[in-house]
Amino acid sequence: MSKADTLGTVARVIALLRTLAEHNHKLTLSEIANMLGLAPSTAHRLISLLTDEGLIARNPLTRTYYCDSEFVRIASLVRQTSSIVDLAQPHLSRLVEKFNETALLCLYLEKQQRCSIVNVLHGTELLRYDIKENVPLEMAWGSTARGILAFLPPSDIDAILSKAGPSATGELPSPRGIKAELEKIRKQGYVFSTGQRVPGSIGLGAPIFEGSGKVVGSMCLTIPKDRFLHDKKDEYAAALMDEAGRLSASLGYSAGR
Repeated sequence: MSKADTLGTVARVIALLRTLAEHNHKLTLSEIANMLGLAPSTAHRLISLLTDEGLIARNPLTRTYYCDSEFVRIASLVRQTSSIVDLAQPHLSRLVEKFNETALLCLYLEKQQRCSIVNVLHGTELLRYDIKENVPLEMAWGSTARGILAFLPPSDIDAILSKAGPSATGELPSPRGIKAELEKIRKQGYVFSTGQRVPGSIGLGAPIFEGSGKVVGSMCLTIPKDRFLHDKKDEYAAALMDEAGRLSASLGYSAGR
């Protein structure tokens, strides 16, 4: 087998496993072949290879294929040794390299109904903010929090807003006004805030989802107001949503579900 053939086989195997995982592990041979654009004989050959390794198995009653125990074991090992902080590192780094501004990862603390910034990467600019990590934060204010809050169940949003305090600038929370903003965030896919958490700062945040579709955190950019380029707002937002989406995908999330 030539190197080109080998690389082609590897790519097809990856595509086959991805397809099974993304379709509830229940596809027939013809469905797999159609989705991958392969001849049924080629798809069957790949399936046979993976079946021999314990990665795929066939349900004889439904005649559908699913990811078998060895695939699950390998995936579990990867998940156990790869935390979301580790997975987020390259995404944050790309944002910093692109904009030379501070990028950060915020995770939702479900039991406390708070969030916490767990990783911060700075650019080379001397003017930047001292952001404390691993400190529980209120959920009503700031791009870090609202990027999560907007995608929580309505009952959780109500509970969080009922106990919210004032913003960093002294603004009192208005549940009706905040809920209108959260609806906007859900529609556009990101949050834009000015000085809610840190006076003089501008923040943009995008949600991060896990495989079940539950929001688990947010990825954010924070920029001093005097350095923020308003004509690049859409560029900031697009890059942020792209990196947050890629991180969500690595956690098993599929936007089409």
